Amino acid sequence: MRLVPLLLLLGCATPRSGTVPFEPPAATIAPRAAPAGIAPAAPAQLDEATVKAKTRAWVDAFDRANVADVEAALGPSFVEFRLGRWYDAKQVLDGLRARHERHAPIRSRTWNIERVQLGPNIAVFQGETAEHQPAEGDNPAGDSITWYVAVWSHDGAAWKLAHLSRRPGGPDAERESWNTTLRKETSFRTTVNHFLSEWAKGKKPGTAIDIASGQGRNAVWLATQGWRVTAVDISDVGLEMTAKAALAKKTKVTTVEADIDTYDLGKEKWDLVTLMYAGSDPKLIERIKPSIKKGGWIVVEFFGKEATAGTGVGGFAPGELAAAFQGWKIEKDEVVDDVADWGLRKVKVARFAAQKP
Repeated sequence: MRLVPLLLLLGCATPRSGTVPFEPPAATIAPRAAPAGIAPAAPAQLDEATVKAKTRAWVDAFDRANVADVEAALGPSFVEFRLGRWYDAKQVLDGLRARHERHAPIRSRTWNIERVQLGPNIAVFQGETAEHQPAEGDNPAGDSITWYVAVWSHDGAAWKLAHLSRRPGGPDAERESWNTTLRKETSFRTTVNHFLSEWAKGKKPGTAIDIASGQGRNAVWLATQGWRVTAVDISDVGLEMTAKAALAKKTKVTTVEADIDTYDLGKEKWDLVTLMYAGSDPKLIERIKPSIKKGGWIVVEFFGKEATAGTGVGGFAPGELAAAFQGWKIEKDEVVDDVADWGLRKVKVARFAAQKP
């Protein structure tokens, strides 16, 4: 499952955001008073490269539990926001000293995405890192993706770190977001997609994969119609719902917890691939094509490009899917006004079904 920005637009519950930076809360900076008769020093102008270097150096000092270097960079009103709580400088430094005293292994990371915004006396850094936490005691080694927001402010004498925010990113964050959304079961259709159920009439069942299957509404229905279905989703909650629904219907669905961006779809493996409200990524479309057997089908329903304008989510323009599947037998290709399964509002909806020659 995906589409968090779009769900916001359409008034749905809000999941995905693992890869989108957020605006940091404002930090109140108490300027350092200059000695009587001496004007405060004017802030030296920072550039993007300097802000990135300062932030990387501070995080590196934190990874190495270098208390002196971490403390030297903190402003007088420094706060960190993490896991829904605020931590002041004393709390952060106390935790760091504890790591230093027990000789905790040094963490490491790779910076993947970085962005800087500059003002006259403020600089905001936003970046994504792939982090490695070595094993320590009974805790195994682990890897994660984290987003950082660091706010640097001139305190009257030097540039200091005024605010730091950290939040999970990557597949783990996406999984938790979708878990929350699927538990609520609101603002989206919980029964089989109408277009899919109509398309399936008269079709011979075979092997099927339901990509970004959510709570399994389509996968379970296909299984009741005789299809041998694999449901792939990043949400473990959704897959658990799928298994329970299949059991209740006295049918079977194979569930796979995976990020579809990295999942191996195979080659000439499926008689049917369903892509129902699972985005409009051209790269995914190209990966799907070779996974379908000769004579097999792809069935798609998603928002039309007009419905997602300004969201950055995508959407299909009229004729876009037909162009991507040139040479295939196209059974349905339309962008119409209808009530979408996600958002449950009348918008432009794209529907497509094609058979591989």
